[in-house]
Amino acid sequence: MKKMKKINFRNDRSLMLKVMSLIFAIILWSYVKGEANFLSTSNFKNIEVTYDGLSQLKEKNLIIISPKESTVDVKLQGYNSYMRNVTRDGIVAKVDVSKLTEGEHSVPINVSYIDLGISVTNTTPRRIPFKIDKVLEEKAEANIVFLNKLEKGLTLGDLNKKVNVVVKGPSTYVNKINKIDAYIDLSEITETTSIQAEIYAYDDAGKIIKEVEISPATIKVDIPILKSKTVPIKLKFNENTSKNIVTSDFSIEPSSVTIRGNSDVIDSIDFIETRPINLHNFKAGNDLVNLKLPDKVTLVDENIDFRLKQVVRED
Repeated sequence: MKKMKKINFRNDRSLMLKVMSLIFAIILWSYVKGEANFLSTSNFKNIEVTYDGLSQLKEKNLIIISPKESTVDVKLQGYNSYMRNVTRDGIVAKVDVSKLTEGEHSVPINVSYIDLGISVTNTTPRRIPFKIDKVLEEKAEANIVFLNKLEKGLTLGDLNKKVNVVVKGPSTYVNKINKIDAYIDLSEITETTSIQAEIYAYDDAGKIIKEVEISPATIKVDIPILKSKTVPIKLKFNENTSKNIVTSDFSIEPSSVTIRGNSDVIDSIDFIETRPINLHNFKAGNDLVNLKLPDKVTLVDENIDFRLKQVVRED
């Protein structure tokens, strides 16, 4: 029987190095394997939540009033070998709103990670409180409102100060509308022009209701700017009734009038005549007098009554 050859580590240095290398490799492998199998966690804040089913809500004529956007804080867990590559872009957070009805609802948030081996251990919040409202669409009338005054000597011509619009939005906000206005500042306007004015809805407190849509959102307003001028009034009597009278015995109140029109017309006018006055009517108690206005000339104030007065002279 052959004897086994005895290994002499002292005399065989290369063999000793090989054994030591093997032992070191085993230790390193054990460390790496232990690290890979070690569970770790990561926290991610403000992950955007996707709303699934918005198109189904729209088909039912419903809309989300609040919250318009949501975020969630997420805690992930997994083995180190997986967690090293985790990023916030791989987190998927969503809620299903497709089956919601008008009113208030609390909907759970579904959170997951795109790679296997990573689990979601906690989310804050776990649910989102939704408020769902019905969408209304109504016809309305908007007012064109002028701010400040024109320069002295200028007046605003006639124009339509109303415009038809359509208002659309959640019923909660549509029902809060007190007025719909488009504002135009006159302080810097010196001639006839066109301005594009934005139309807004306002509540009782005068605040803009941003949650509603107005169609059209803007309106083109043609602004006629006319020149104004105050001139005296001349009396003109009917020849058949003014015989044997002294016209200076009569006057008119008010004795002047403010007229408006295009500058080339207004500049040529020094006075305004009355229409022929029938004294028979005056003696019968009718003292109202009408003015004879040139073409394209109007009164700034059309509500003034002009009355014939007989001058009382002292003897």
